[in-house]
Amino acid sequence: MKTWLVIAGMWLASFAIAAAPSFAAEYQSGFGFRISVPEDWLVLTRDEVAANADAFLGQAGSADLDFIPPEMRRVVYERIVAGELEVFYRRDIAEGSFVDNVNVLLQEARLPTTPEHLAQVCEILPGEFSRVFGRPIAMDECALRDRIGRRVLYLQFDGALEGTTTLQYQLQKGSSATVILTATVVTENLPRMLDEFELMIASIRMN
Repeated sequence: MKTWLVIAGMWLASFAIAAAPSFAAEYQSGFGFRISVPEDWLVLTRDEVAANADAFLGQAGSADLDFIPPEMRRVVYERIVAGELEVFYRRDIAEGSFVDNVNVLLQEARLPTTPEHLAQVCEILPGEFSRVFGRPIAMDECALRDRIGRRVLYLQFDGALEGTTTLQYQLQKGSSATVILTATVVTENLPRMLDEFELMIASIRMN
């Protein structure tokens, strides 16, 4: 798993306000699945995200994001420009505050299939996240779960920005692709996000 996959959500606090997304209930993802998104959330499609890619790049110079390596910023930006990111975000937030959000990516990867492989992944990730984020990152959970009739990987750990928590589900799609849904939330809102994120995941229908 590439650690930059959890970075994209950090740009959303400013980017979300600048775009013109739509309300959503059931949404057909460009990554080949349907998902129900709460009606008080907004959706940015792959095309909408790509059209506003410069807003993501512009935030990379802010003081809060100086710890992100330039190469990682470039890779994420290139994925955004290529239309390889979708974003859902909560709309009932104060302007200028962090936006609770979910971003969706499709990655060429395979999930762990054995207890040994899972243990290796779970052991490596906290150190990788700590190195990238420049501060100690605690992994609250790293486990395989049963969701939507399949085994999926679930991660929960400290967010890249202090005061946030990141939740992530990885779902195998085909033999070599993984759909990755990453939720980043202000930690005080975590109970609400846990419920909403689980409902979103439970609603997924692969095409």
